[in-house]
Parts: sequence; C-alpha cells; structure tokens
Amino acid sequence: MSMPKLHRGWRLALLLIMLAFPVGVSAVDNSSRQPMPPAVRLVLARISPMIKAEDYPHAVEALKAFKARAESSGGTDGDHPEIGFALGNCYLMLEQHASAVAAYKRVVARDETHTAAWLNMAKACYELEQYADAGRAFEKGYATATEKSPQTLYYSAVAHMLAGNNARAVDLFRRLADAHPDALKPEWKENWVQSLLAMDRPRQALPLIRDLARVYTGEKKIQWQEILLYQYVQLDMPKAAIALAQRLTRQAPTVAKWWKALAHVQLSARKEAAALAALTIYSYLTPLSLDEKKLLADLNLQLGIPVKAAPLYEAYLKEKPNPRVLERLATAFQQMGRPETALARIDTLASRSHDPALQLLRGELLYELKRYDAAVVVYRQVARAKGRHAGRAWLMAGYAAWQMHDWAASKNAFAHAAEYKAEKRSATNALRQLAQQSAN
Repeated sequence: MSMPKLHRGWRLALLLIMLAFPVGVSAVDNSSRQPMPPAVRLVLARISPMIKAEDYPHAVEALKAFKARAESSGGTDGDHPEIGFALGNCYLMLEQHASAVAAYKRVVARDETHTAAWLNMAKACYELEQYADAGRAFEKGYATATEKSPQTLYYSAVAHMLAGNNARAVDLFRRLADAHPDALKPEWKENWVQSLLAMDRPRQALPLIRDLARVYTGEKKIQWQEILLYQYVQLDMPKAAIALAQRLTRQAPTVAKWWKALAHVQLSARKEAAALAALTIYSYLTPLSLDEKKLLADLNLQLGIPVKAAPLYEAYLKEKPNPRVLERLATAFQQMGRPETALARIDTLASRSHDPALQLLRGELLYELKRYDAAVVVYRQVARAKGRHAGRAWLMAGYAAWQMHDWAASKNAFAHAAEYKAEKRSATNALRQLAQQSAN
C-alpha cells in the first residue's frame, strides 16, 4: 500500500515553507511561536538563494556553521526551532531522511507546537519505513495545527496500518469520520475497511462496504459488490446474501459471475433447487470448469434429474478419470432404468479398477441384471478386501447365492455379514429364513 501523491505534495509544501523564511514570515500558522532573533533571521535570509537554486548541500553547511558559532560563543541562537527546521528541510530535500528526522526531533523538543516540523518529520519517517513513528508524527501535526486538515489525519491512519497497528488506525478513521464527515473519500474508506477486516471486525466494516459498492462505478463497483457478497456468506447472513445476489442478477442478467455467486449462496442456504436453476443459467453464459460440471451434475442427480447429470459426468470423465464420478455416472444410468449402460460404463472406464465402492456398485448392477454368479464373484472380492464396504458385500453375496439356490454359499456369506454391526440384523434374519427353508 502507498500513500497517494504524498511525495510530490510534500515536496511542494516544503519548498513553499522554506521560500518564506527570508522575509521572516512563517509559512504556516503553527510554525515556531518563539521570537526570532536578528541573527536567526540573517542566516535564514542568507540561505534563501541557495534554497531557490536547490543548492541544499551549501545551505546545510551554512546552517551547521551558524550553529557551531552560536555554540562556541555560548549563545542559544543555533538551537532556535527555525534553524533546526530549515536544516531538517534541507536534509529531507537531499533524501537524507535519518538526518532530517534527527533535526526535526530537536525542533519539537524546543517547540512542541511546531506543526510543520511534525508533518515533515512524519514524511521523513515514512520514507525510512518507520511507519509507527510517521503515524505518531502525523497525529501531532494534526493536533497542533490551527486549521485541521483531514488529509493529515488520514495519513496518520494509513501509517499506523502499515505499522500493523490496525487498532490505532481504526480509531483514527473513526475520528476522521466524526470530525470531517464530508471529507471522507471512498479511497479512504477502502483503507478503513482493510483495517477493520485485519482486526476481524467484518460486521463493523459492512456499512462501509455497502457504501463503497453503492458509490463506485465500473470494475470498482463490481469488486466491492463481490466483497460485500463474500462477507454476507462468511458472516452466515443467507437472506442478505441471497437478496444481494438476486438483485445483481436482475441488474446484470448477462454477467455470468453473479449467477455463479447466486448458485453458491443458495447452496450455502441448502436451497438446492434454486442453486441448480442459477448454475444452469450460468452454464448457458460461460463454459464450465471441470469442478463446475461436476457440481451441476451432482445437483441434477440429487434432485432426481439423472438424464441431465449423465452427460455432464461423461464430459468430466473424458478430461479426468475419477472413480467417484464414474460411480455417480453409473448411478445416473441406473436411475434412468439403464443398468446395462451403467455396467458398460464401469467396465469400459474402470475395467482394472479395484475401487471397493465402484466394485460394490458393479455387483449391484449385476444383481439387478440377474447375473447372480458374476455378482457373487464381485461381492466376495470386495468383502475379502476387508474395507468399510465388506459387511455390505458379504450381505449381498449371501442374497446373490440364495438366488442361485446355493444354500451353503449363502449361509456362509450371511454368517460373515452378521459380524458387522450395520448388517447384523439383516444377516441374522436371512440366516433364520434359510434355516426355516432347510427345515421345510
């Protein structure tokens, strides 16, 4: 972050202040109020041509020589605030910022009300990246000034932000808003928002974000609308998020990002049907990414529209093989009453896959197609892998063997299934029925 136009503006201000010295008139109301001895006036008049010619090194030499003579004679004129201020200004123009800071510190030590010294010290500290010191100096410059400049208070807040002291920055922004409400620029509010968000105070930032989304135009407006929408979601404000997203889609119905945003806030609010509608419109406005295709397919499958889900899953799998997506594709065909197609897709796209969930679905499709012998083989393979699907696989292996009238294999599979908590009741009931059937 930078301080807009600070360098050029302050350079001009410094020139104006120093050019006023020869006639002995303070350039600002709050320069030193201490009487200016003739010797001080004389040396300031002597360096005036040097300043005009931007001959700052010779001006520095003249000021330092004056201070040395005054000190050797036991006088105090060399420590006069305006001598130190002029010396600091020359150092600042020479970009010798550390020397400038030292000079300005001596000035305010003698005259704490020297506004121009505080402000120029702030500039020098800023250039040295001593942001905390710059912030404090700007504050002192504002406090000692007869005419309170809102820009000075703003610079103080930004300097404290750069120093990582966002709490102080927020206090200053609040003070700025209270003292100068009409001077508060949108750009200043942006930094205020950043300070609040850095302190994890998003709710306090919301009024400012709303205002920025309202006053800006073009890309800046869109940026702050997105930020506002994001904050609504993060703050768990679904009604506000949905209302904003809906308004944005009405205002700009051909802007794809607003339909995508609406889909996501609807999903966050668990309004899947509304999310599906928004995401479908979004898909008409812009090509979908892989993840977006998957999300649109998942919503269609979840809401009982497998005919729309299947082509999206197939498009996804052409670009990126994924056993979970293949599983959902097969489920979509299964829901469409096309188990043969579902099985063919698994056999084609994952013929060598040992993914347990996918193989379990393959077994269920074989069972549905009454290919019980093949189903038993698949179920036993899954069961023997001893993963989280093992109990279900043993249970289904028992049913498939039962359909083949292989009572021994069925009993063996149900006995294994009964060892699993989730399948114990169904397996026990099946074993009881098998026993009754054998008794009869």
